[in-house]
Amino acid sequence: MREQGLRRLLRGWLGSRDGRKPADRAAMAKAALGCVSFGAVILLVSLALPDSPARDEQGLAVTAAIATMVAIGLALSLNHVSEWLLNLGNAGGAVIATAAIYFWGEDSLYGAVPYLLPALYASCFLSLRWAVVHIGFIGALLAMLLIVRDPAYTPLASWGATIGTVAAGAILVAGIRRRTGAELSSLADAALRDPLTGLLNRRGFEQAFDTELERARRTGQPLSVIVGDLDHFKELNDRFGHAAGDDALRRVGLAFSTGERSWDTAARVGGEEFAVIAPDTDEHGAYIISERVRTAIEESFAEECEAEITGSFGIVSFPVHGQTPGALLKAADQALYAAKRLGRNRSVISSAEVPGILARLPRDRAGVAVDLATLVSFAEALDVRDSGSSSHCQRVGRYAELIARELGLQPDTVERVRMAGVLHDVGRVGVPDELFTKAGPLTDDEWHWVRSHPEIGARMLETTDYAEIGDWILAHHERPDGDGYPLGRPAEELPLEAAILGVADAYQAMTAPRAHRPPLGPEVASEELRRGAGRQFDARVVDALLRVV
Repeated sequence: MREQGLRRLLRGWLGSRDGRKPADRAAMAKAALGCVSFGAVILLVSLALPDSPARDEQGLAVTAAIATMVAIGLALSLNHVSEWLLNLGNAGGAVIATAAIYFWGEDSLYGAVPYLLPALYASCFLSLRWAVVHIGFIGALLAMLLIVRDPAYTPLASWGATIGTVAAGAILVAGIRRRTGAELSSLADAALRDPLTGLLNRRGFEQAFDTELERARRTGQPLSVIVGDLDHFKELNDRFGHAAGDDALRRVGLAFSTGERSWDTAARVGGEEFAVIAPDTDEHGAYIISERVRTAIEESFAEECEAEITGSFGIVSFPVHGQTPGALLKAADQALYAAKRLGRNRSVISSAEVPGILARLPRDRAGVAVDLATLVSFAEALDVRDSGSSSHCQRVGRYAELIARELGLQPDTVERVRMAGVLHDVGRVGVPDELFTKAGPLTDDEWHWVRSHPEIGARMLETTDYAEIGDWILAHHERPDGDGYPLGRPAEELPLEAAILGVADAYQAMTAPRAHRPPLGPEVASEELRRGAGRQFDARVVDALLRVV
């Protein structure tokens, strides 16, 4: 543990935390050229000025010539210098510095100053590991120089003081570089973040989206985007003021931060508009993230009746719903609009049919709740999407009505059962299109998504005056033996109306043509219902259907 703490301390002073180089190769090459050129100029100028007679001017001239040639070589190959060559070149610079110190003479005031150039270069442009290696190499060169000058006497104090000073200068420069880099990074990060929520702002979102979309194109992995908008936020601002609105936005920002995964990117892209970028995630996974965030927002404001804030979300995935940022965001906005029009506080996965569906939906007056006519239009449009006509939902409604009448239900209940039959599959709006048209068998995850549509449909009915229809839709795939979905409820907990929907849906599905099989005849379908009576279907409902078809 002590060794790890020391390593973290050294990294904090000498370089970036991950040990990578703090600058690109071109900058490193230009800085190396500057150091070598500067050293060569110093040597050449010093030769023209008087100094100690102990100075070896011929040796200094050769050293200056070598430094000049190195500088010319660097200038000619700035764009082609590799990182290992720069490391090697800096070591060569330390050798040139050692030669300059030697030829200047033992009594020169210049002393070990030339070592500062390679030491400072290493601390500025190389990784922590290589900076330590270069300073150690300089220490070895100085020790060799002292031994050559006087083999009988080695001035350890002078060596230690010199290397300590060089290392201290390198640490100081590295610390300044790190602090400056952190401040620049902080300024750049502040320019891309929303100060109220701490999430990315629109500019940061656009940069992150472009980066992730390019990566998705290159790797062939899916990329999903969730676009959200707060419901009733204007009412909160109007009633309680902007301070309350700001507090609500902070809480929503926290819901996004806790609902996203560590590798997702959340952003506030407008006043009450938010977005999440979900890399390596298809629309299935994005729906889970969206629902997690939606639930967190709803629960955050659940205890405050005066500030009932919820969220509506539209979901798109690359490459299914678009190839460019503009196309994807347009599709996400349309899915978000559909979520708003369907009663808010829900997530909708984009579909190619969403624009046409929205064009046919009646506009609700108050914008608070959605009426049954809107949901019926939506259910019929989904039916057209999956089968080419709206006959399936209408036929299920008709069969459900006949069964309800045969069982002697009240006229108003019969009408609600008929409406529930029409709306029984409206929750498919939250399930990807291709799962309903897939030719082969579904995977476990795909079955999970298909089996989620009763829950989605039930939640859509919550915004109407007929919430009990949602309860029937939620249970219409449950079974008397308890093996149904989505909750596996036993027979005694199942509403009779839900059992009516299940039998009507099964009979219509068996007698209708499918992509993978021809329709079954009425006799065969009736026999299938009889075999499932008592286990898969309510026996009373099966008998009632068979008496009227």
